[in-house]
Amino acid sequence: MTGIAGAIDRILSRPVGIGAIIVLGVVLLLFPIVGESARYFAVLLMTVFLFATLGHAWNLLAGFCGLLTFGTQVYVGLSGFTVAIAVYYFGVPVWVGAVLGAIVAALFAWLQAMPISDRNLRRNTTIGVIIALALWAFYEIIIAFNPGADVFGSNYIRRVILLFCIFLGALPLLKLQGAYFAVATWLIAAAVASIFNEWQVVGAGGGMTIPSDTSIAERYYAGLIILAASTLVVWWLLRSRYGAALTAVRDDEEAAAAVGIDIRRVKTMVFVISAPMAGLAAAVYYIDTVTITPPDAFSIRWSAYVVFIVVAGGMGTLWGPVVGAVLFVIVQRFLVGFWGGGELTLGIAAVLLILILPRGAVGLITDLKLWAAKRRHGARAVQSQEQPAMARRAFAELVGGSTPPRGTSGPRGGVVAAALLPASPLPTLRPDNPPWKELSRATTAVGRQFSELRVDTVVVLLAPWVGGAAPRILSGNSLRVSFREPSLGTFGCRADLDAPLAEAVIRAANAHGIAVAGVDALTQPVEGSVIAANGLIDPESAFRFVFCSGGSSTDAAELGALFQREAAALGRRIAVVGAGALSTAPVPAMTIPSHDAIGSAAEDAHNRK
Repeated sequence: MTGIAGAIDRILSRPVGIGAIIVLGVVLLLFPIVGESARYFAVLLMTVFLFATLGHAWNLLAGFCGLLTFGTQVYVGLSGFTVAIAVYYFGVPVWVGAVLGAIVAALFAWLQAMPISDRNLRRNTTIGVIIALALWAFYEIIIAFNPGADVFGSNYIRRVILLFCIFLGALPLLKLQGAYFAVATWLIAAAVASIFNEWQVVGAGGGMTIPSDTSIAERYYAGLIILAASTLVVWWLLRSRYGAALTAVRDDEEAAAAVGIDIRRVKTMVFVISAPMAGLAAAVYYIDTVTITPPDAFSIRWSAYVVFIVVAGGMGTLWGPVVGAVLFVIVQRFLVGFWGGGELTLGIAAVLLILILPRGAVGLITDLKLWAAKRRHGARAVQSQEQPAMARRAFAELVGGSTPPRGTSGPRGGVVAAALLPASPLPTLRPDNPPWKELSRATTAVGRQFSELRVDTVVVLLAPWVGGAAPRILSGNSLRVSFREPSLGTFGCRADLDAPLAEAVIRAANAHGIAVAGVDALTQPVEGSVIAANGLIDPESAFRFVFCSGGSSTDAAELGALFQREAAALGRRIAVVGAGALSTAPVPAMTIPSHDAIGSAAEDAHNRK
């Protein structure tokens, strides 16, 4: 699902590609002013921009954070009616109204997220209900003395708002997961819709008109700017320190919390960021359509649209919503116009796209690229497939005590060897201890074998790979740390890091939808596995290292493929080392060094797997 993202990432790294992006930007900027004949297509492109922005908002919640929502329409309606009220009643310029609509959407998202807290949840819920009741009582007192201050003009509306405020105050929305969260967001949107359907200020069910003298070009550029800004926000967020936390929360909340991720903060952040994206897109949409009604603005079809866009384009990818918006406009404007059927045709198209393209259009492009690569580089692909087998044979020979002839060669770049390492620095501290002596001998032999295979960089995958904990790669040029065991002494680690390879993999992983964080090696606490892998394999500092930890087993497999690809591109010959504990027990039993051993055959089999 990440072919386009990877392609764009590679394009941007080349001068010719940068020139192509600049040309595309110039074309989009000049498109509305090339002539009257382009007006229709300018409107189509504007529609693509707006729906792609809506797709970004939904994808940020569901695709990257796992918050499946069917309440997008609440931000569409609130933002659209904010523009209408600001322009119609107060004479505010429409573009200022659009900004106000985004602010209202963000505030409403924050209002929904506010009651959540990982601590004192019951107390905060009580406070939320008390605040709702106090506001309602205050409002009733005001209109009792001044009936003209009742902006709602209906006892029904006031009661609905009272119940709604109590609902918001009592419901820890972001504590819900899966279908419960989806249904709750839909119910909230339906409750807001019922208020607007009866509110005379907004014309009740008849809606309002948004007076505007904006041109097609202005609306086009507004849509283009909003899409560019939302894309940059998502791109930045995925590459920030929050990017890894997003996918960790999506994959496994309990595991994410176990490794120190603030679930409340991550969910609140994406909730509040996605709302103004949807609000801005909706504001421009209704400025263009001029009229807005509650049944249209708060319709569940908005959620259906964004699900179609994101799933068709590629869920959990940066460029999926853009591709999906293009497909959506094609289906809605051309297919529906040709065949008729309205929403039914759109639904049939959605089902067919999901059946034909289960991973979205971006996934199809990835598959086509892999097929083309195999056709162009058939021999190289075969060679790459043989590398893991070659590495296993090499390691088997090492463990058995034999070594292949000196000068054994492999491909110019990529994986040339692999090994499993019980990652404990203790064998180095006490090489005379019988249980550790054999481990020390084996790992020293692995280091010699890496030298004979002319390995440039050793990639160490640190275990355990906790499901849901986002992958991290140590960044920087060097690592200088030490390990101290009170009864055995101190063991130091001086490793040179392969910064270009680490940075290339981080960029490629994030472009492929795997949120990988680069962690500064100078500030990050380093576990004993890192020290052991470096000291046991490379006591003479002959190799450079890349240390990668965290992530799910799926992340590990995909990262392995990215390491292979980026190493080949940089001409690096790399050896992959899986470094793990000797036991799977959370707290291994204490033992004296001479009695140390593998806990059980089952634990050993688990570690090897």
